[in-house]
Amino acid sequence: MNSDTFFLKLKYIVTANQFWLYPIFALVIMLLLNNSIFSDYIFLDATEYIWTANKISNFKDEFIQGGRPLLGIYCEFIYGTLCNTISDLKWARLFSLLWSIIFSTQVFYFLRKHKLYIYESAIFALLILTLPSFSVYFSWSATSEIPFLLSINFFAGVILLKNLKTEQHKLQNYIFPLIITVFSLCIYQSAITAFLIPIVFYFIITNRFTHKNIVIILLFMLIAMVLYFIIFKYLLYVNEIKPSTRTELDLLELPKKLIIFYLREIRVLIQGSGLLVASTLFFIVGAIGFFGFIYNLYIRNGKNKNTYIFICYIILVLPLSYLPNLLSGQNYFCSRAIAPTAILVLFYQFLFFRDSSITYKKFKKLSLILALSVLILSVVNLNYYITGIQVKEYTALKRVFLKTPVKRNSIVIIQPNNNFLQNNNFYSNKFADEFGSITSPRSWGPANLFKQVWDEHIVKLKQTYNHQLKISVVKQNEEIEDNNAIVVNIIDILKEEFSKD
Repeated sequence: MNSDTFFLKLKYIVTANQFWLYPIFALVIMLLLNNSIFSDYIFLDATEYIWTANKISNFKDEFIQGGRPLLGIYCEFIYGTLCNTISDLKWARLFSLLWSIIFSTQVFYFLRKHKLYIYESAIFALLILTLPSFSVYFSWSATSEIPFLLSINFFAGVILLKNLKTEQHKLQNYIFPLIITVFSLCIYQSAITAFLIPIVFYFIITNRFTHKNIVIILLFMLIAMVLYFIIFKYLLYVNEIKPSTRTELDLLELPKKLIIFYLREIRVLIQGSGLLVASTLFFIVGAIGFFGFIYNLYIRNGKNKNTYIFICYIILVLPLSYLPNLLSGQNYFCSRAIAPTAILVLFYQFLFFRDSSITYKKFKKLSLILALSVLILSVVNLNYYITGIQVKEYTALKRVFLKTPVKRNSIVIIQPNNNFLQNNNFYSNKFADEFGSITSPRSWGPANLFKQVWDEHIVKLKQTYNHQLKISVVKQNEEIEDNNAIVVNIIDILKEEFSKD
């Protein structure tokens, strides 16, 4: 068999089995490159959830206050039933990775259906999994629900798109997608705009859109959010609790947030996986892809009114895909909440490099090298800036905590400040509270972790310990009131641990 015959047969096999080969390929790649998620560690909010989920009666109230009532039920199951130990959290992270693969496969199927080549669809679908948002989902059990929500809202978008294409705008055709969207809003609001992804992809690939379709999409979002708002207010009333500050709606702040969005969020998304390593270089490359895509649209469609309107839609859909966050009371960037927007920006960049590779054959090698570089950077982002840090912190604290006598009634934990790693030159970069961060600076982190570690230890030994133990958490240089308390200095513990490198 000569080489030509071999490659023809290989191409036939891949083409015939593409719809199950891709998810297997993606799963193997993600498991091999991100296997550190199976280590024992705990990250940020999970420290609070795993200790309180089955120990306090009002555990779900915090989630209701934040407008995420169903997330409270989910977290109560994950941290109160499924995961009894910190080691068990790996299964929540695996759940997140598997649903991310499913979501990526949905994108692959969609692009193949709309005439992109197999290798193009596979590369883009795999690149989605390299985004910082997905590095967070893989490594942080407290975000394990988000890939599932992205998946079902993408499905809702496919149904909506079918309705838009057939122009059969019957109310019953929108009920199922509406149910999915409102359901998702009650879990994690930012994920619902994933329904826009297949619609935007279709508009760009086919160059077909109508103003009527845009109006329908906006009305759909409005109705979903109004229904969600009614549910939210009703639950607050029934449970007699007040909403959290993050749910405060201030429309007067929206213009300011839109400006910040284009100056901050879009700048970071343009960098993609290069937001921590070689950020300047990847901003330049990403900006070429982003603005090159818009320029190509202008050239392809010609200088006319419809072209200008289409480009405006393409630009304005980005803040629309981030609307739940723009409307909320929070004003900080976090990768976990911006996945739909990140995917759209990545698609714009991908199409530019794809089209350039078709026009200029030598550009294809450069594009493949760039894709490989992004994959490598995502591995660094997850294994070095998230799991690597968390494993070190957890291992060091667990070792010291278990050596701490718990027969006394009082323990004082001295916790580090935010940016501890950067201030002590252990890490040069940090991003939001997700990359380059430790859990200890959180007010609820050290005490809950101490109790959880000891609880697991005594269960293993079939012993008991002093559950009335008083644990106080103070900052460095803060006065310790109880002179008889045992002092655990996390600052010294972590300085020693991170100095080992």
